[in-house]
Amino acid sequence: MMNSADKLLEIYERLKRLKQNGVKMKDIASTIEWSPSVLSGLYATVLPAFAELYAGGMNFDEALDEAIYKVNNISRKKLLGDIDTIYDFLTETMPAGTPRVGKKIPFLKQLASQSRLSTEKSKNLEGTYMSYSCSSSVRTLKAEPFYLTHAGDDGHLACGRKSVHGFVREGIAIVKEQQMLYILLNAFSEPNLSLVTVYMQLPFLEEVKILKGLYLVPDYNQNPIARRIVFVKLSDTYDASEFAALNARLIPHEEFTDTEKAIFDYTCELTDSLKMCTLPSPKLDLRDLQAEKTLLRKETELESSL
Repeated sequence: MMNSADKLLEIYERLKRLKQNGVKMKDIASTIEWSPSVLSGLYATVLPAFAELYAGGMNFDEALDEAIYKVNNISRKKLLGDIDTIYDFLTETMPAGTPRVGKKIPFLKQLASQSRLSTEKSKNLEGTYMSYSCSSSVRTLKAEPFYLTHAGDDGHLACGRKSVHGFVREGIAIVKEQQMLYILLNAFSEPNLSLVTVYMQLPFLEEVKILKGLYLVPDYNQNPIARRIVFVKLSDTYDASEFAALNARLIPHEEFTDTEKAIFDYTCELTDSLKMCTLPSPKLDLRDLQAEKTLLRKETELESSL
């Protein structure tokens, strides 16, 4: 079993390799829930000083105390309290191309960590929304309620969607500050899995009224399809009873409001979705790829003639 000195030296070596491979300290810091400035101080000052002093014959406690004395934002208690977390994360983060057989997958831990951290960045995003996108069954506007809220004791940024079938499915959301909102949820109930992923651009505004982005979901035949989607904010807070009262539905063209007509024109043109289909082929080769595109092109031509 490695002692604290060996772990600190291994942390230093792995941080150096990650830095050389282009990994930013702020990305590592967000995963281990340290501030970027503190981790940078550890990497740039504390660890090299400790390594030099310890290699020179100084005992562990004296070397660590003298190294930490060089910075003013790291305490001995904090470092030793988190040393196992940092070491475990860095040893799980393997170099590119290294097989992960028998290893944990850090990405799963990172998803949970980033969702928890997102609650600190989501104050202007939390609330209830009506989403609008193009229906899979008929070319009209589909309206489905969504919510974003802090998940209480769980600590994650939670999301939920009520489908046109009346089912509410929940998942997690992740905020990439000033850039992107990621939403991941299961369209079905356990044990079935049909992953819905939504990518929303974040405006540089404190008061959010509308969001736009793309979402990827399997269609009724389990073929993936990507579409445009628009969120219109209904309230700044999530209330379970108010959300339950909202209806998801397909909106007939003759019932469009001016807002819904504008959103339909943005989300439901023939070029606003990317589809795939499954062909009954004994083997998949380049000819099958061309056949799929030909079939989809004919489908698009048929839709445009209607």
